[in-house]
Amino acid sequence: MEMEKVWQLGIAGAGGWGGQAHIPALKKLNSYKVRAVAGTQPETARAAAELHGIDSYYTSVEEMAGQPEIDIVAVTVKVPAHDQLLREAIKAGKHVYSEWPLARNTDEAQALLALVEEQGVKHVAGLQARANPAVRYIRDLVAQGEIGRVLAVNAIVALPVFPTSDGTVDLAHVYLLDEANGADQLTIGAAHVLDAIEYMVAPFVEVTGTLATQYPYVRVLETGETLSANAPDHVVIHGRLAQNALVSAQFVNAGSPGFTLRIIGSGGELLITPKDQLMFQMDRLKLQMVRSSGEAVLLQTPEEYCSKIRNVSPGPGHNVAGLYALFAQRLGGEEGIELPDFAQALRLHQLMDAIRKAASTGMRQES
Repeated sequence: MEMEKVWQLGIAGAGGWGGQAHIPALKKLNSYKVRAVAGTQPETARAAAELHGIDSYYTSVEEMAGQPEIDIVAVTVKVPAHDQLLREAIKAGKHVYSEWPLARNTDEAQALLALVEEQGVKHVAGLQARANPAVRYIRDLVAQGEIGRVLAVNAIVALPVFPTSDGTVDLAHVYLLDEANGADQLTIGAAHVLDAIEYMVAPFVEVTGTLATQYPYVRVLETGETLSANAPDHVVIHGRLAQNALVSAQFVNAGSPGFTLRIIGSGGELLITPKDQLMFQMDRLKLQMVRSSGEAVLLQTPEEYCSKIRNVSPGPGHNVAGLYALFAQRLGGEEGIELPDFAQALRLHQLMDAIRKAASTGMRQES
């Protein structure tokens, strides 16, 4: 029996999301070994390597990517650094995993897609909800007509973290306040859910939107300094999907954290709520089928959807592990593996552009 290839991975940014989600996820997958970490400072890079039991550390992604034993570079740092670090890895001929958002803007995302295609490397973007077994199951239920023709999708998401609902932010997340950095309630809180809606039901064909900065002045917890914010922290979106279902979604920076997503069809609806009390893209999801009669049945995701990540604990790394498992299949040459690659990331960046334009002009936009 042929042994499964073990892909050697270097990770840029093991101190934050990389350390919370990526490294724990990778340690649960036999198809990967984390060989190196890269950070901006020697002491922090060394500390991250020691903490996670990783052999090597570097202060340059270019140097790490230049090591012949590294097959893949994962970029999990803050969004403004993605473009440069991904370019260094891609030009070294390495396959790449980029956290979402892929880049600060659509132009950067388009250039990165062109570069991976030019270099012939494989690529995945961290839209991990698409790897969630429950999301993949929901997609099949919709496609099989279990709720009839989809008429509407409704989402209400409370995310009091961009910044927190009392108008404060910690130093690590100050960058979220500046829209130019490409990381805010629209591109993170809303984008992950909207991408999952497109995956489960159908792509958007038109959108309208309202973007608001309801906390224009924010106090930094560690210093007491007050900073101005221009990134949206409250997002309202209406739209139409390719098969004519109407979408209404609100992402509010207040209230009790949580979400409710309803996919409403002519024969009933799928009701999706948190199972782990995490953000949508991290949560395993609780799923109910509600018939037109009002009868509600709790659905369990079948085992065949979960087999690749059976031993992965709930938490931030759960769906990240699922995405890495799919990526390993793509890297191994399996055909027909659906994966949110840089092309899908570009598509989502373009959808964000359409929402921004709709919000600024007050006019419906094709997407």
